[in-house]
Amino acid sequence: MAKMKVDIVDGPIDLGKPGKPKYRTVHKDGKAVKLRVIDADSPNFGAEFLASFKASVRKAREENRAIKDRD
Repeated sequence: MAKMKVDIVDGPIDLGKPGKPKYRTVHKDGKAVKLRVIDADSPNFGAEFLASFKASVRKAREENRAIKDRD
């Protein structure tokens, strides 16, 4: 049976800093869409994933505010 090491962390986990974001442009229904690319094997995957998620949420909130302001 394999042995596992468990570390108990008290407080927030330091994910490090994400690298410069990389983008890929995809054409969907005739529109160009910019996608943020994350490398699953990156040593800073957690930080890059969190940065990507925050960017997605920021963009969605901006779009929702624009819709609300139009009404």
